[in-house]
Amino acid sequence: MAVIFHKMVMAGVGLICGSLALDMRRRKLVGEIIGYGRSEGNLRLAKKQGIIDSYFLREEQMPEDVDFLIMGTPVQTIVPLTAAFLPRLRAGCVISDVGSVKAEIVRGMHGLLPKDIPFVGGHPIAGSEQWGAKAARTGLFVRHRTILTPTKKTDDAALKKVATLWRKVGARVELMDPEIHDRVLGVISHLPHVLVYALVNALDRIEVSGVDLKSYCAGGFKDFTRIASSRPELWRDICLMNHRALGQTLADYIHSLEQIRGWIQDGKGACLEKEFARANEIREQIA
Repeated sequence: MAVIFHKMVMAGVGLICGSLALDMRRRKLVGEIIGYGRSEGNLRLAKKQGIIDSYFLREEQMPEDVDFLIMGTPVQTIVPLTAAFLPRLRAGCVISDVGSVKAEIVRGMHGLLPKDIPFVGGHPIAGSEQWGAKAARTGLFVRHRTILTPTKKTDDAALKKVATLWRKVGARVELMDPEIHDRVLGVISHLPHVLVYALVNALDRIEVSGVDLKSYCAGGFKDFTRIASSRPELWRDICLMNHRALGQTLADYIHSLEQIRGWIQDGKGACLEKEFARANEIREQIA
């Protein structure tokens, strides 16, 4: 396969960016990969595992001849960190990201970057609760969606390059308005994480005659709450940055819980069964 980018900087070498780097290297889509991050230990591991060729720890050490910068840091740091890199970026360098929130990042990037440094917002819908270079693996994106969020300001050539990159590593590329992306992800990703964090914390807050509730959690509870092992600071930033969409989604969910609680208290078994049967049907429709 032909090289798409010659020198790439990856800010945040974790599960998503690390896996992307492995696939890009395996498919010969990139010439050189340079990592940046807060933890030198993680970057050393990434180099040892062949994810990156080298790394740097300070923004002013950004190489000057980079043609692709991908931002995989917590979402609230993406725009300010790009601003710190900007003085050393050359014209034509394509910037993208893998953040789970898009509208605010896209607005911030368009307001920050000059016209000759294009930005393409991106979000691969893949991954797990694991993080760091140790979690990176090949084939992570195969048959998974990667959503790109272009606007009228997005450079067509840069969009085509980034879309080609994701397709080459096996992803199904979809274009979506940034605001719609945030509403969709607020329901199918951000809400479940908030609910699971609250549910797991309830184990410590609810007292049942001195019983340690955690010791009674079996497979179903563990499977359902797996995502509570996700990085707290990452999900803090996601919740804050997508607070409008997530706030409305939470309000709708709380209303549903209140309704179910009322049916339980009032002994309305038929209503409960109808609600649960509807959930069964909807769950069957999820691919």
